[in-house]
Amino acid sequence: MALRQELDGLYIPNDERDLALIQRRADRLEKKVRTWARSVVRVLPRGLSMLEDETQILTLFLAQQHRVNLELDAQYPNTSIAGTLARILPFVEGPDDPDTVLAIHPIVTTQLDSDLERACAHFCNDRGVEPMSDAAIEWRAAIRYLGQSIYHIASEVGDVKRQFADSPRRFELALISRDLASEIVDRRSTMLAAFRPSAV
Repeated sequence: MALRQELDGLYIPNDERDLALIQRRADRLEKKVRTWARSVVRVLPRGLSMLEDETQILTLFLAQQHRVNLELDAQYPNTSIAGTLARILPFVEGPDDPDTVLAIHPIVTTQLDSDLERACAHFCNDRGVEPMSDAAIEWRAAIRYLGQSIYHIASEVGDVKRQFADSPRRFELALISRDLASEIVDRRSTMLAAFRPSAV
């Protein structure tokens, strides 16, 4: 039985029990992607010239990218032994069914997007910068690009927390991180200069 009904592109749970199930799955997914993103940020080389707020924004971009990839992975059937056991044995936890995936991912992406918008706006407003200005958008894009580049490497390592220290790709990650962090600093300087009051 489907967990939801479709109405104008929105997926609505059939009853409160299904709603509670979907919310628990969404909370679990959000915790998973945020935890993964934080674990990646922790292995970045020390001494990057990014501010703490910028690092937090980077973490949110990483979490969102991880969520997107998990959603794509969930669209394919699980043919592993664990997936087969989950279909046969009810006490073995398997992947979410398509209805659940369609329901939980919009919840998580909405929360992450909201946190991203809030974090970027807070950073800009504290510095007298218009959040939707071209300079602010370019600064934000530089952070997103760093996140995408980091994700490409970290997602191939496997368990970042346990395996990254022995991975030869840690040197590649360090080099890319330093180069792209410098680009973020340049974009930030340009952004702040554009909104710095001119001397009278």
